[in-house]
Amino acid sequence: MARSKPKAKKAKEGGGSPASIFLRHALLNALQHGGKADAGAVMGKVLAESPALRKDIASAREGAEKAAGVANGMTAEEQESMLREMVPDALRPVKREKQGLPELEGAVEGMVVTRFAPCPSGPLNVLHALRAVLLSYMYARMYKGKFILRFEDTDPAPGKILKEFYGMIREDLRFLGADWDEEAVESSDMAEFYAYAEELIRKGHAYVDFTPAEEFRRLKLEKKDPESRPATPQENMDAWKGMLAGKYSEGQAVLRFKTSMQDPNPAFRDPAIFRIAAGEHPLAGRKYAVWPLYNFANVVEDHKAGVTHVFRGKEHEHNSHIQGRICKALGWSPPNVLNFGMIYLPGTKDHTRDIKEKIGKGIYSGWDDPRLHTLAALRRRGFQGKAFQECAVVAGLSKTDIRFSMESLETANRKIIDPLANRYMAVFDPVRISLSGHPKAISSASEPLHPDFKERGSKQMPVRFDSISISGDDYARLEGGEFRLKGLANVKLDGKQASYVGNELARDMQKVQWVSVPNVSVELVVPEGERLVIRKGMGEQAMSGLKPGSLIQMERVGFGRVDKVEKGRVVLYWAHK
Repeated sequence: MARSKPKAKKAKEGGGSPASIFLRHALLNALQHGGKADAGAVMGKVLAESPALRKDIASAREGAEKAAGVANGMTAEEQESMLREMVPDALRPVKREKQGLPELEGAVEGMVVTRFAPCPSGPLNVLHALRAVLLSYMYARMYKGKFILRFEDTDPAPGKILKEFYGMIREDLRFLGADWDEEAVESSDMAEFYAYAEELIRKGHAYVDFTPAEEFRRLKLEKKDPESRPATPQENMDAWKGMLAGKYSEGQAVLRFKTSMQDPNPAFRDPAIFRIAAGEHPLAGRKYAVWPLYNFANVVEDHKAGVTHVFRGKEHEHNSHIQGRICKALGWSPPNVLNFGMIYLPGTKDHTRDIKEKIGKGIYSGWDDPRLHTLAALRRRGFQGKAFQECAVVAGLSKTDIRFSMESLETANRKIIDPLANRYMAVFDPVRISLSGHPKAISSASEPLHPDFKERGSKQMPVRFDSISISGDDYARLEGGEFRLKGLANVKLDGKQASYVGNELARDMQKVQWVSVPNVSVELVVPEGERLVIRKGMGEQAMSGLKPGSLIQMERVGFGRVDKVEKGRVVLYWAHK
């Protein structure tokens, strides 16, 4: 007698009754894991989709187990058929051309959940952007999934986490175009961390250890158990409650995840998952003194949010292993972890703590000092978020370490800002010359704002023949020769006297920018390694109408972003050639 399968109710993805939501996720989980659904993983997905169900965790667990049982009683063909009946396009394949990225293993359109989880100890830099941020974001969008911004802020060490950095990181993500669908703050979830810690204690997977840190390091290397390890779950629970009650001071007790002190890899031998840290937290104040460590917090938060794919550096492979074991102890399925190689920038780059110190000493003006590779600094110089996205696709997911050249970012940025940036003339280290013999008594010359977009109009450049300035470099190179003052005339220069020699455009004649009077003072801030060079010169009068934040091209000089406009003075930050 043929068995009958449960009737499926059609549901829009993300909708339906609680029972149908549990069944939908159970079917999808089963199809992603060889036909067997994991109730813990199903519950995590459902709670992420329907937060209201968290009010009754027991009922949610029961719903997940029931749905997993139904899914596991079906063949793969039946699972797929029912899922398609409930959500017709749930298993639709995705073409990799959407973002130029390779496909993800186990990814299903509409079901991919990724996250970027920074510690708010400083703003982001170019290395954060190229892989950790943008791969997580672009893959979520490629699969029409969810991208989460999560602040890993469970280390209240003095001065490490500052409230201002939460906002700076949000601003950095907006700049990159990495709009997030959800935001989580780990320090807001302490009650959940404590609840899952106690579950591990009750199951015998965690114990409170009173061994001094140096002594534990010795025992770990010698593969010996600490004296605290054999304690019963109840003894450990009592000790844990003592930790929470403030019975012990910092360093006296930690909660360890019980693996094996004989594990071949020392990093896996009973890692600590909670420690006492009595510092003041920028958001939680002194409400908590027992804080989760990185691996435990990651496991709980990823499970809670239903994260399916984690992108992290290959130096975290041992952390992924530990997190997988914690997941197993809690009855959960870990997310897919994709490890990428390191990205190196040429030259010496400061770490966040070094930058903080140098800002404090006045060596750097702030996090947007143009000598830095923070996103704030690059944004101030005129780099665009889309340029980072293009470079992130090229950097990709390879586990091979790569050396990233800023020239690659400049090339991508140039393609983006070239059509946006109007053209203006500016001369540096100017040399004043006079022009004689011009056949017309003109008071101005006209040039288009952008050669490729004539519809933007033209600018009028005042001309006074007895006061025309060219750059010092051009003067040294062209004195005694013929060249064209762009948009004005062909001239021959003898000393500081230029003579008019015609106005026909000649392909092989050197064209140079010039500025007459009235004009504006121009300061161009240029980073050169650890040096900050301020090039001083003058710019055409039209530059006085520029607005801070404008992107321009200084003809034959390069691109820059207007930082400040004052009466008769314009300050620009150098972008690139």
